[in-house]
Amino acid sequence: MKIDDTPGVSWWHVVVVMERSGYTHSAIGAAIGVPRTTVEGWKNRNAEPGHVDGERLIALWRVVTGKPRDDLPLKMSQILSAACFK
Repeated sequence: MKIDDTPGVSWWHVVVVMERSGYTHSAIGAAIGVPRTTVEGWKNRNAEPGHVDGERLIALWRVVTGKPRDDLPLKMSQILSAACFK
């Protein structure tokens, strides 16, 4: 798999996991320095964070879940389209 084929992070799943851990959109935003509406966009409008905000969100997700970066939820559609069946 080339680096360009690497599946992207499922930001929707990242936000949902944190919601299930008791974080509101406001709390997530406050923790990483973005407005609540920005977090809502990542969840509900299929928007993606910029690099710096994404890294902050990943760092928060890692603290909340206790999981390593390798366990980030990925976009399933990209995983399936990147699969090679020979």
